[in-house]
Amino acid sequence: MTAGLFRVMAEEDPGCFAGVREVITGGDVISPTAVRRVLEHCPNTVVRCAYGPTETTLFATQAPWTAADVVPAPIPVGRALDGMRAYILDDTLSQAPAGATAELYLAGAGLARGYFGRADLTAERFVADPFGPAGSRMYRTGDLARWSGEGLLEFVGRVDDQVKIRGFRIELGEIEAVLGRFPGLAQVAVIAREDDPGDKRLVAYVVAEAGNDTLDTEALHTHTVGLLPEYMVPSAFVVLDQLPLTANGKLDRRALPAPVYEADLAGRGPRTPREEILCGLFAEVLGVPTVGIDDSFFELGGHSLLATRLVSRIRAILGVKLSVHSLLKTPTVAALSNLGQADSEEQDSALEPVLSLRPVGSRSPLFCVHPGGGMAWCYAGLLRYVPKEHPVYGLQARGLAADEPFPADMDELIEDYLGRIRAIQPSGPYSLLGWSFGGKVAHTLAARLQQEGEQVSLLAVLDAGTGGHVSADSTRTQRDLLELAFDGIGAFHAEPGDDPIEMPRILEILASHGGTLASLEERTVAALIDITENNLKISRATATEQFDGDVLFFEAAGRDGASTGLAEVWEPYVSGHIEKHVTPFKHMQMMSADALADIAPVLARALKKSSDEMKQARSN
Repeated sequence: MTAGLFRVMAEEDPGCFAGVREVITGGDVISPTAVRRVLEHCPNTVVRCAYGPTETTLFATQAPWTAADVVPAPIPVGRALDGMRAYILDDTLSQAPAGATAELYLAGAGLARGYFGRADLTAERFVADPFGPAGSRMYRTGDLARWSGEGLLEFVGRVDDQVKIRGFRIELGEIEAVLGRFPGLAQVAVIAREDDPGDKRLVAYVVAEAGNDTLDTEALHTHTVGLLPEYMVPSAFVVLDQLPLTANGKLDRRALPAPVYEADLAGRGPRTPREEILCGLFAEVLGVPTVGIDDSFFELGGHSLLATRLVSRIRAILGVKLSVHSLLKTPTVAALSNLGQADSEEQDSALEPVLSLRPVGSRSPLFCVHPGGGMAWCYAGLLRYVPKEHPVYGLQARGLAADEPFPADMDELIEDYLGRIRAIQPSGPYSLLGWSFGGKVAHTLAARLQQEGEQVSLLAVLDAGTGGHVSADSTRTQRDLLELAFDGIGAFHAEPGDDPIEMPRILEILASHGGTLASLEERTVAALIDITENNLKISRATATEQFDGDVLFFEAAGRDGASTGLAEVWEPYVSGHIEKHVTPFKHMQMMSADALADIAPVLARALKKSSDEMKQARSN
């Protein structure tokens, strides 16, 4: 497989090669990190790094690797195959000494006879071989190389401006010629940039003719797409006042600025948990800060290899099978978000009592109990970290999707939630997590499951007090309830005056905040406020039960950044060990992206450990 595809597979799922005796990769610069990663996960697999232009009938040299700790950087292209010969020759066709860089020539049994119908090009590239049998020829690769001290070929670069992108040989001059036919351009330059290791992209730099102040890069992109194959279309078009030059008057390629891939900041943000996840995945793969739901993956710099990676990430995190072909047809989050569902189904399912964040997986699910506001959307960010073998479900309050009576007490709520859990996983061991109010509910669920003879393999509590929320204060204002209901939006307390905030203004604040909350309807917003108030009431009225086991506890930082001691409050109600992790984030920030980067890896390791232990116990 090509070096680019091999790197993507090594990064996304290196264990996929297990059982394969040998993997051959080449066609471009091979990532040593990718080779090491595959060998670490598949110690019985040989990774053979091969090199050879089409003119040598696929491959001419190779280097096999069997152990990750001996893979060098950069990776040599190896030694000539049996029947093939490799020479590194200077301008006089004399063999260069070890360590000296010169042009690589190839000869032997796999060499082509020439180019069909191109006698001139054949004579230029296929020349007499002074080192081989009489009448034999050798091929000028145009690649610069050198011999290592171990007698291995090391690729250095190109003699001309030919580059390789995702295994395709590209003459930059051909692209520049096509761009030069677009009206209104004075100068054009195209280079291959690798601003992120392993992600090589074509970038076009253009200078408009004098008097042309409105160069339309979208029209230029359309012009290029119509005349060149996909792999030759630049991923970005950068408009400059002039091209930078060296002291000798040549193009200063090093001075060309890196392109900025920007999403449409005025575009629509995510409206549902699934759209929020997809926007995050688009941004992650493309290497941009944010992506709106209407932004095209390919217009933001995406290409076929990045599309392969995105499809892999969507499959791993959402458990949804998506083809690269489907992404080509529907390259926006808005088009992909429902993935087979009708619009109304997506919106409704996001408010149902069970939120299926990742409904598939081979191991036991992780059940995440909503905080005081009743929605479990905040847990969507966990999917990047939770091992893909584990399904993830959010338990949400009743009354979000439709008008329903709220639970009168904690017992009624627990029985309802136990029924939902068993409908998905009839028997244990169970894995439970909860933040704030959800932490107390998760603890109570774990205790009840044990009372009924079930095993709980993981109980994770995120900064919850024994009264539910970190604070058991019963004198909460409407603004306090709003901040709790909407995951810590501080804008409600910033409103002037002390009177309750009217619903139209609440909706305006949510809309200005953006994200998934901006799409909520008035009925849902009103329900969230009432649900928050009811949850706080029943939590305060409920005695804390006893859990027989260990607890993974994440404690928010106090005012001075030190521990608040909240984890120790739980000691009378936990018979086992409380493993405490103090985060540098405040309580209402614990589901932010920065906080999850600190919290979620610890959770993922604990989930994997408990799952492995349960699996081992069943096998004994």
